[in-house]
Amino acid sequence: DFIRPETRRNEVIAFVRSGLRDLSISRSTFSWGIPVPDDPKHVIYVWLDALANYITALGYGSADDSKCKKYWPADVHMIGKEIVRFHCVYWPAFLLAAGLPLPNSIVAHGWLLFEESKMSKSRGNIVRAETILDVLGADALRYFLLREVVFGQDGSFSFDALVQRYNSDLANGLGNLASRTLAMITRYFRGEVPYPSQKAAHTAEEDLLAALAKHTISEFHDLFEQYQFSRALELAWALVGAVDKYIVENEPWALAEKQDENSRARLATVLYTSAEALRIVTALAHPVMPEATAKIWSQLGLGDIRKVSLENLRWGQLQLGTKLGKVEPVFPRADKSAIERMQKMEEQQRPAATEAPPSAASAGASEGATQGSVPLNRPVSPETPAVPTATSDGKITIDDFAKVELRVAQVKVAEKVKGADKLLRLEVDLGYEMRQIVAGIAEAYAPETLVGRKIVIIANLAPRKLRGLESNGMLLAASLEGGKPVLAGFLEDVPVGARLK
Repeated sequence: DFIRPETRRNEVIAFVRSGLRDLSISRSTFSWGIPVPDDPKHVIYVWLDALANYITALGYGSADDSKCKKYWPADVHMIGKEIVRFHCVYWPAFLLAAGLPLPNSIVAHGWLLFEESKMSKSRGNIVRAETILDVLGADALRYFLLREVVFGQDGSFSFDALVQRYNSDLANGLGNLASRTLAMITRYFRGEVPYPSQKAAHTAEEDLLAALAKHTISEFHDLFEQYQFSRALELAWALVGAVDKYIVENEPWALAEKQDENSRARLATVLYTSAEALRIVTALAHPVMPEATAKIWSQLGLGDIRKVSLENLRWGQLQLGTKLGKVEPVFPRADKSAIERMQKMEEQQRPAATEAPPSAASAGASEGATQGSVPLNRPVSPETPAVPTATSDGKITIDDFAKVELRVAQVKVAEKVKGADKLLRLEVDLGYEMRQIVAGIAEAYAPETLVGRKIVIIANLAPRKLRGLESNGMLLAASLEGGKPVLAGFLEDVPVGARLK
């Protein structure tokens, strides 16, 4: 469990198994950086500098290292998937060399794509969090990201998907459950939590709902510990759906019209059970949606939700006679105008967007990953490919050929594309970045045989979509007419990111 998810762990294992080589901790091809003592021609390798900040920021190496002793090793390093190698291979090597403990675990998250495409300022498909906060609020965004995206994998964002999830799960789900349950308690029991009958008005339905709530509490905690946030929220919202179904089937509004004692007792039981389930879901969802759940908790008359211990959360803890707070809608339904407003707000920002220069860390990572090859301080943008032009006899000049950027890449992840017998989805390491490539080689190569293999790709080819997946590059392979493709490779070891000339 040191590296999660499994795909990233396999990536690191494949890299290590391919053979480890010495890594220089200084560079001499540029001048920016921390100078090496007694050797002004060299500067410290940027990843040694950057990674060391985890402990130097806590005082390691200083006169007062009390914070470092208190907080290191870290429980979790939360990182992006494109820098797994630096955190899972280089960083542990640095720490072991210094005789320091390793972090307890490293968790790599995926990329957030915009409508299946990688977000890019040059493409104008960046989405600012402020846009969503202004229209739907922070809780809606937090819920969408944790519910919609399986943690560790790439996720796709669109305004349509955001509003659809908001309406179905929040407005029509939790928000509606809170409004109808608390409004009926206010109307039929003067705003006080009613007493549930344990005899004639109690049925097996209440027992089933209580059992489901207990199971939800237990599983929710376990799933969160495993960083399976999407499954945890799915489980909690299954309880919301079960309570909604319970309310519809028991029709408390119809029970309220009857004046006999049994109907009144049954009404109290149904509303108490619904309110208790609402309390459970609200408490579980609090880490994800702190503002909205605090409002529902207050409406339940339970005070400050921040004082609640999830570890001690149990069914049946809702006190009888609790006076409800003021009942107000928490998640008003969003219509199509919400999508239009967010899109318009983003469009107004795009003219001012410009491509940011590469950071020191990315430049250093590029240089460090391509020792012995041409420095990759700024790779050619894939959005502006250079296509060779042919003369009348079909030949191209050497200048035309030079426009095609051929680079060595190493396959880190390979898997079949669902519904496509000939396609494989690859994630390849170019040294300066990770790329997704979709290639028609599934009939020639099993996915597991490709992991760790070095291949040649065209790195400055314009992106294209295949089966809904964006492919950023093309791998090189040879084949005769009708024959299976054979990937281009090397007899000698070549650094990842090296350019073919």
